Amino acid sequence: MTNRQWFTLHSWAGFAFAGLLFLVCLTGVLATLSYEIQYLSDDKYRALEARDGAVAWAQLEANLARNYPDSHLLGGKVHQQPYLAGEARLMTPEGFRFVFFDPASGKVLGEGQWGQLSRYLRDIHMYLSMGSIGKYLVTLTSVLLLISLVSSFFVYRKWWRGFLTKPGKLSWKKRTDWSSWHKWMGLWAWWLIAVMAVTGAWYLVERIMFDTGVDHYPSAPTITHTEVQRQQRAQSLAVLVEAARQARPDMDITGFYYPHNYDQVMAFVGQNGSTLVRDRANRVYLDPITAEVVSTQYASELDLVARIADTADPLHFGNFASGNLSGVTVKLVYALFGLMLTGLVVGGMRMHYLRTQRRDPNTAKWLGITGSFSIALSIAALIYTTMVFDEYGNTSTSLSPRLGDLMQQHQH
Repeated sequence: MTNRQWFTLHSWAGFAFAGLLFLVCLTGVLATLSYEIQYLSDDKYRALEARDGAVAWAQLEANLARNYPDSHLLGGKVHQQPYLAGEARLMTPEGFRFVFFDPASGKVLGEGQWGQLSRYLRDIHMYLSMGSIGKYLVTLTSVLLLISLVSSFFVYRKWWRGFLTKPGKLSWKKRTDWSSWHKWMGLWAWWLIAVMAVTGAWYLVERIMFDTGVDHYPSAPTITHTEVQRQQRAQSLAVLVEAARQARPDMDITGFYYPHNYDQVMAFVGQNGSTLVRDRANRVYLDPITAEVVSTQYASELDLVARIADTADPLHFGNFASGNLSGVTVKLVYALFGLMLTGLVVGGMRMHYLRTQRRDPNTAKWLGITGSFSIALSIAALIYTTMVFDEYGNTSTSLSPRLGDLMQQHQH
């Protein structure tokens, strides 16, 4: 390909769907820091102290039983970053609630509904709140990023000399100034563009596998119960956590999910020192009625495709450092270079406008069909997400016991 052809391809990839690409990049930056933004907004999102040991699941259950006796516990999780509060999911007589707690002590810190800033940003960023179609639209932008990245090295000849080149003073009307900043930010942010392109492409492949029924991840086992057992509720969280810890003493339990049906197992997830995997890579499956271990899953035993599935998320969101300082530092680095990526999209749009306005200043012609579509889609996604992000869709009942019944059992 000639230089001109590479430039045309680079310009098309960066501008054709720039409105959608801008929305995905910007919400990605904010989603990366969404829990930290919540942390700054309210005390209930803040852990009281960094835990030194296991999560206080039994103490949490006891505190929930006192505060929410008529509710059922659906699940819970803690974050890798120790400064963040844990989240317990409850179905109360008034509907779904998040209850935030201190992981070290199990103390209840506050509550909230399904709709949170973190949920809002992730719904837009991951699938525009439009289900499978939205997922395809978002993940297809990874192809645009990949084309932009590869073509940039052919458009920007001798690019390696530009890392320490000082960009010019930015002028709103001078395309050469925009170009110098565009090149400079692109050079420094190329590693993040590569990470976003590769992980985004994986999400696209994963979506295709889901929709075509291709098995690529170990399925949870199923179980059977007697008629008598099917009339019983699940064991208390304290009993089930202890059984899971005995089965996997190597695993720091960071989350659990009560099943909704009697043929489903209880799942505990966590970390065991495996490199760069999300919590679900390690699991203990229990019979929720008898507390017997059904099976276990180790991150080290996953096949290649399943391991990629569990590594993509930490890489994509920069959510893999567990220390107080290191946790927020990695996220801030991702956010900084994510802003550069967002600036590249804006700069590309501005340069395209300055290049074309001399011939035809008509905005509609400048945007074109694809540009107009992506902007309209982005606006629609923002409006629709604002309307529906706080709706909790799971109305099925949990097999977890009524919290007040547990309190009565302890008293007797």
